[in-house]
Amino acid sequence: MTERLPAAPRRFVILAARRSGSNLLCSLLGSHPEVRCHHELFNPNGIFTVLDEREETTTADALAARDRDPIGFLDRIWSDARGARAIGFKMTPEQAPEVLAHVLADAGIAKIVLRRQNALRRLVSERIAGITGRWEAYDDASPLARPRVHVEADELAEHAARVDAFHAGIDAALLRSGQAALSLRYECLFDADEQARLLAFLDLPPHPLRTRSIHQNPEPLDELIDNARALRRALAGTPLAHVFD
Repeated sequence: MTERLPAAPRRFVILAARRSGSNLLCSLLGSHPEVRCHHELFNPNGIFTVLDEREETTTADALAARDRDPIGFLDRIWSDARGARAIGFKMTPEQAPEVLAHVLADAGIAKIVLRRQNALRRLVSERIAGITGRWEAYDDASPLARPRVHVEADELAEHAARVDAFHAGIDAALLRSGQAALSLRYECLFDADEQARLLAFLDLPPHPLRTRSIHQNPEPLDELIDNARALRRALAGTPLAHVFD
């Protein structure tokens, strides 16, 4: 009798703008015993793999090898599932366009598109991370003082338009190739039904999902923005007026 070979792991990519909850989603998926979820493999400043393996992969030699042959690097990632039933990583705008085009064209890679509804929260989080240098925070992170940031209405509108264009490009590429994607919202990642939908999309058995990721900026926006009152007035009557709700 011919021995049945184990099924190939389900490959997936998480596509999200910066500060849209992708680290949270990676952490949730990484808590499933049959998932191997990397973070930003194609960040210009590092190779952010599974949390507990970071020291193995962030050397200068590893970065140079990745950048010489990004598709070959990704193939090596896919081949190292370590027995997991699903393996994946996340990408944000402007990271490795060659790789983004490659994964979008491959119908064998499941696409998870993550959006954050509140554009102002997204921009404020990005500004704070840019100042502090802390783009990720997990359960072992030390406390960090957060600065207040300044946001003008036109800057917010430009930021929102740029993120919308990123998502529109992904949607158009998937529509042209006839691929289905799973659309998730940051605000619903802890909903049991959404988590069940996510696991079903990846052909995974049900399992409670836990996160090591910490919400870095939970304070009211008025406490995070130094010109919040003026910004609220400037946004009144515009499509972005709801961001302070």
